[in-house]
Parts: sequence; C-alpha cells; structure tokens
Amino acid sequence: MKLVKPNWVMHDGYPIFSIDIHPDGKRFATGGQGGDSGRVVIWNMQPVMDETAELDQNVPKMLCQLDNHLACVNCVRWSNTGLLASGGVDKLIMIWRLSGNTGGSSIFGGKAGVETWRCIATLRSHEADVLDLAWAPHSPWLASASVDNSVIVWDASKFPAIVAVLKGHTGFVKGVTWDPVGKYLASQSDDKTLRVWRTTDWAEESLISEPFEECGGTTHVLRLSWSPDGQYLVSAHAMNGGGPTAQIIERDGWTQDKDFVGHRKAVTCVRFNGNILQKKQQGASKSTQHCCVAIGSRDRSLSVWLTSLKRPLVVIHELFTHSVLDASWSPCGLRLAACSWDGSVVFFEFTQQELGQPLDPAEQSSLHERLYGKPLVQGGCTVMEAPELLNIKPPAPCQPTAHPSTVDSGPPPSTTPTTPVKGPINKQIETRTSDGKRRITPMFIPPPAESMDTSIPGTTVPTFTSQTRTKSSIVIEKRNDVVTPNVTSVNPAIMSTAATQLVPKRRDHPAARPNNVSPAKKLKVAAERAGSQLILPALKPCSSLSQQAGHYAVTVNNSQGLAHLQVFRGTDSEPTWDLYLGYSAVALAASPAVIALGLEDGSIHTFYPAKGSRPAPPFAPPAPLAKVHAVGNAVMVVSSCGDVRVWEIGNTCRMICSTSAAHLAAPGTSLLSCTLHNGMPHLAFTNARAYIYHKEMGTWLLIGDSQDPVWRWSSVSASSTPGGRSPRGPLSSLQEGLLRTAGHALPNPRLAHSAPSVVSYLEQQLLTSKAIGSTQEYVHWLMALVSFLLTQDGLEKRLRIILDDLLGPSHASASKSIWESTILGIKKHKLLSDVLTVVGGHLRWQRIYLEYTEQLSALKNQSLEKVQDL
Repeated sequence: MKLVKPNWVMHDGYPIFSIDIHPDGKRFATGGQGGDSGRVVIWNMQPVMDETAELDQNVPKMLCQLDNHLACVNCVRWSNTGLLASGGVDKLIMIWRLSGNTGGSSIFGGKAGVETWRCIATLRSHEADVLDLAWAPHSPWLASASVDNSVIVWDASKFPAIVAVLKGHTGFVKGVTWDPVGKYLASQSDDKTLRVWRTTDWAEESLISEPFEECGGTTHVLRLSWSPDGQYLVSAHAMNGGGPTAQIIERDGWTQDKDFVGHRKAVTCVRFNGNILQKKQQGASKSTQHCCVAIGSRDRSLSVWLTSLKRPLVVIHELFTHSVLDASWSPCGLRLAACSWDGSVVFFEFTQQELGQPLDPAEQSSLHERLYGKPLVQGGCTVMEAPELLNIKPPAPCQPTAHPSTVDSGPPPSTTPTTPVKGPINKQIETRTSDGKRRITPMFIPPPAESMDTSIPGTTVPTFTSQTRTKSSIVIEKRNDVVTPNVTSVNPAIMSTAATQLVPKRRDHPAARPNNVSPAKKLKVAAERAGSQLILPALKPCSSLSQQAGHYAVTVNNSQGLAHLQVFRGTDSEPTWDLYLGYSAVALAASPAVIALGLEDGSIHTFYPAKGSRPAPPFAPPAPLAKVHAVGNAVMVVSSCGDVRVWEIGNTCRMICSTSAAHLAAPGTSLLSCTLHNGMPHLAFTNARAYIYHKEMGTWLLIGDSQDPVWRWSSVSASSTPGGRSPRGPLSSLQEGLLRTAGHALPNPRLAHSAPSVVSYLEQQLLTSKAIGSTQEYVHWLMALVSFLLTQDGLEKRLRIILDDLLGPSHASASKSIWESTILGIKKHKLLSDVLTVVGGHLRWQRIYLEYTEQLSALKNQSLEKVQDL
C-alpha cells in the first residue's frame, strides 16, 4: 500500500466536504468552502500518482475551479457519463459538463484553468441545504438528500424534471445511495432511521431503526453505501453496546445482525469499492469473490475491510486533524481518496495482491443477472433445452369457426385422419391500432399437399426448402380501428405462466356474453348502485398499482378490462402466485396479513399474501369505492356514498365497525388520508378537517380543523414552543397534512389575549390522544400543556386542576371517590411526579411544587403502611 497526501490539493485552508474520482480515473473533484462562496475544484489525477508528473511544471494540477455556488458545497458526484453534480448550503444542485473549449478558458464565477466546465442545469426544488448526492447505476437519475427532510429523484436526461419526491423522514436526510442494480434507493437521516425505497413505485420497502436508537449526537454527514454485488447495505453512525459501528444490513429480509466495529467515534462515511474482487486464498484451489469497503470516522481514522476477512485489512490512524467526511474509489478499484474537515485530502494505492483482482464488468453484470434476474426482452426466442423434443410432432391446429373473432372453446380435434377445412386464405385483415401499432388477424392456411405426412395422421411437420415460391395471392385489407385480438382457449391452470403470450378472454367480448345483454350495462354496475348519492370522488382504474406487504411486494396491472394480481416474495423476479380478475382494479391495500383489492364493479377481494388463498368471498359494500385501507388483519373501505366499514379478516371474518361519514364530507372535498388505529377509522379531508370514529361513544370526533383560524394559529404557536412538536403517532400522522392542505398563509385572528386559545388547543390535543389511546402522545401533550401554563400569568387555577386530577383524593373521607388511579395504563402518581419535576424547574412556582410534593409523599407513605399491615 502506498499513501500520498498532496499539500497542493486544498481550498485555501477551508474545509473540503466531498471528494469523488472521475469514471475515467484521470480526474477527481472536490467540493467545500471557498473564500466567500461554495467551491468546486476539478483536479488532475496524474500528479497525485506520479511524482515525476508532480514535479513537472508543464503538467497541470488544477484543471478548473468553479465558484458558482452561493454557499458551501457539501457534495460532488460524477455520473457514469462524465457529468458532475454538486449540491450545497444554497439549496441548489448544479450539473456540470466539460465544454469543447480548453486551454486557459474561464467562465463566470470560476477561475482560469486548462479545462472549461459549464453549468448545464440548476435544480432548485429543495427548501434547505443539500447534503448528499448519488447517481443511479444504469439510468440518468440523480438522488439528492437535504436538510428539508426529503429525498428528490431527478431525471438528468430532461433536467429539471423530477421523477419522485420521497417524504417520510422526520429529520435531516444526510445520506443517500443506490442499489447497484437500480431496484432500491436507501436514505439515512438524523431521525435515527434508515429507509429503503423501491424504484418501481417509490414506496417504502423497509424502515430500519433499531441499530440507531442509541445514537446520541449527530454528524455532519451520514454517507451510507451499497456493496457492488447488491447483497449488503452498510450505514453510517450506528451503535452496538454503546460503541460506534457501521451497521451491515442484508438485502435478504433486511436483517441487521452484523456490523463493522473498531472506530472510537461516530462513523461519518462508508464507500464500497465499485468492483467485485476475487482472490485465491492459500491452500485453496479456486478464487473466492468478495467486496471491499472504506469507512471514515470522526476519530480521524480510516479503515478498509474485505468481506472475506473478519478483521480490517488496514486501519490508518491520525490521517487528519479533524473528521473524515468523504471517500471515493477509482474505477480500477486500486486507488482510494478521502477528504477531511481540516481541508486536506489523502490518497491510497493498493495492489491486486492486497485487495484482489477486479471482476470483469461482463462477469459482474452476469452475476447481477443470476442474483436478481434479467429484464424480460420482448420478442425473444425460446431455447430448445432438450433436443429429443424435436422428434415430437406438434398436434394439428384447431379448426376455426365461421366468425373471425369468435373464440373456439369446443372439444379437441379427433385423432383420426381428416381433411383440413380450408379457411378464407385469400384475404388478410391488417388493423392499425390507436397507438400506431399494426395487428394482423390470424387466419388458417392449410399446408400444401406435398407437406402432409400421411404416415402420422392428424399431424403436420414443417417443410424447409430453398425453392422459389410463387407470389402470394392474398389480398390485404387495412383498417384503422381497434379490434379485440383472437385468443385460443387456455387451461386456467397454466394461465399465470403463459401471461406474456396469452390474453385471457375479455368479459365484454362478443363471444363472452349471453345474447341480448349489452356490455354497457355491466360497466355501469357500480355507478348505477350509487345513483345520485355520490359524496366522495370514486376511484378510477389506472394502469398499475403496487404496495409492500411485509416481505411481499404486491402489484396489479390493468389490461383489456382485466386485473392481473401478482405477489412477489423478497427480491424474487418471479411471482410467488398470481391470478386474473374479471374487472379492472381501482384500489389496492396490503399488510403482512391480508391483501385487499377493490375492483371497478365495487367488490372487494381479499387474499392471504403468503398462500394466495381467499379468507372469504368478495365483499360488496356500497359502491363505487373512494378508499381502501389495510393494517394488520383489518380492512377498511370508504365508499363514495360516505359509508365506512371495517372488517377483521381471519378464519372467521367479522365486522368491527359500520358507520357513515356522509355528513363529514363538504361538497367538492375528497379524502386526504384514511387510516385505522385500534379498530377506529381515521379520516382527513381536503378541506383540512380530520375526524376519528369512537366506537364506544358511537360518534365521530373532530380532531383537527385547519380552516378554523383560532385552531390553526394555536397549533402553529404551540408547535413553536419548546417541546411543542408532537412525537410520531396516530394523531400526528392524521394531522400531518392539514396545515399544508389549508395553505401556508396564516390568518391573524386578532385576539386580545392568545394564551387561552393555545391552552384550549393543547387540552384538545390531550383529550384526543386519550380518546384514540395514544399513550406516548398523551404524555407529550400533558407535559406541553403544563410547560405552557408555567410560562403564563393568571392560569394557576388551570394548573391546579391538572395536578388535583393526577393526585386524586388525599384524605380518608374521599376513599369512595370515582377517581381512577391510572390513565392509558400509566399510574397517575407517576405522571404527577414527572409533572412536578417540570414545575420545580420554575422558581416562581416553588410554592405549588412543595405543596403537591408533600401530599404525594404522604400518599406514598400511607400505601406503604397498608402494605406492611397486610
């Protein structure tokens, strides 16, 4: 191993936050702080690796300096095509491309260099600092992570197009990385979670939090990385037994039972070598494959690990005088670069004897295909795996009926020799569909007499010849309408395996309906059932739907009026089971216990994800459907007429709740969210009002109203106070989108004294948390209410009401009181003790603190005496 620390790679003494080596290995870029702006510098790699070139004055070191960012640059990343992306504190992402003009050119905001790099796009959708960037491996997509708690996926082929905005983190997103086969995108945040997103529908595949629950202080970056074989995702800043680690997350089941241990402080960055390496161990006859990863830490050290070894290959201590912030491997896999907050960079050069020989790119691609499958290529041919199959004669084709579009479902042809029936062989129909494709109607053409094999009745063999054929006399009739293709009757048992070649019979096809029945009536079943009572917008069929159900991925594709349901386990490329349903799907809801599929006719079909069997016949709630939701083994359906029903799905399916929300939906509104908690439906509408249904009370409860200026102003005021922001829970989830739905402009209620309004809001949040049984949120809002009362004048009476309820009766004559000693499973005296701790922090309330502390102590002593007497 060779170590080089060039002192000329610097940003004039300012920190360097990111480093990345160009795909051709001849350049590298650094990003960080400049004098009065953010700075991106592109350097020549030759002087770093070759001492002779470093001393040669004719060999340039700096190729270009770009000072266009308005504030510090946090990340620079090269794409496979040589584009450079830079993101910074100015909330901007800039895309740079090498211009054809070279040789001392300069651009606005830059410094004269030997190369000219021009900004071809500026991406401006983030609302706060951009901390990390990652280019997709095989597509022009760029993912960016930001302090605004979001991840944005951009399309570089048509900047500034946004592919997806991923929201789910509740803290700064500080790291983002792609799966090497492009199936997943992973992000890590200050909220102590790591989330894996599917790129097929941008839904959350997995939420991982356990390894990060003990993490204390955060780092500037949390740069995670995916192994080149796609099997492992390694995170930054995890904890194990109180010590910092880099957590290893396995793709199979997203298990987290391994980690890299040894750094004394938090891990800041992880970067896998992009090559799968192979190395022959001593005494082994074959080479073994492994991956290599570099880990940087706040302890100023860098470690390099091989997945084939239990200990690090090398650990370099005291590399810098400050934290390691970023690392990058060269395309050849033998060079490693790292940068630090102290403004310096370091390079390592390894040998193949140390790391191993990189796998050939074609072999690496082949490995990915073996592990994760190869995309289906349309028009491919079938490989004949068994040569003896060539000796088996194909059966004679079925005889067509007179009508060209009728499906033949009659009995199979007789095996006795018969004369083939001749069809209309002088006319071929060619149809031009609405999407511009040609479709030729199949027709029966009997083989010529000389090609018939009379020795095997009822069979034909193909004739291969190079003789000149006579010109066809078939007349082609062209049509510009859309027709239903002819299909052959198929055994239902093989329908799912032949889905790409066979189209199941459409129910609205002329051959599939009885006489004198109009297909239009069938398609209007759901609409006719509802009549003029539609209150909420009905769901419409779309091309595809997908959801994650534990270890299963559920997808539904609508085509030609049918719904094709497929369920995949883990990363399998083939479905575990699939089936067709006779109507287009309009809604899909899935949980690890149940799949609920809503169809266009208003019916709800339920399935077990693992077995594919049905727990019950299809449900037929009032239709059409407005929302379908599944959680655990419960399924909730909201119909457009306002009907709300919840079922428990199992060996015995039963109704949990049946009510109506028709009176809650204002004209022109639709559902914003629909969830279940403890069997109680939660609904939020686009008019910024949210409700829950309390089964015991038999009524809907209003739990949020952003159209109410007092409620809205109070909610913002309360959340801006210390400890006022609610923890993640069912109440916060339901209220999350209300303020955004109502708009950003806050109306001023012009209240003479606003404190009572805030107190009223906090009490409402407290009571709602109690009603829905959210213990964590109840404790939070109780402490928030008490803390607010302690900062106000004239509200001592309200504070005493809370303390008296928690204290309960303090004298013998009140022993028969209806006071309950617990609330939501928590002892009130325990809550009072916590509340008094908050009260004791304010000297102006020490009199109340002492009064209630003495009473609480007296009650505890009485309880001890009773126990001793027993």
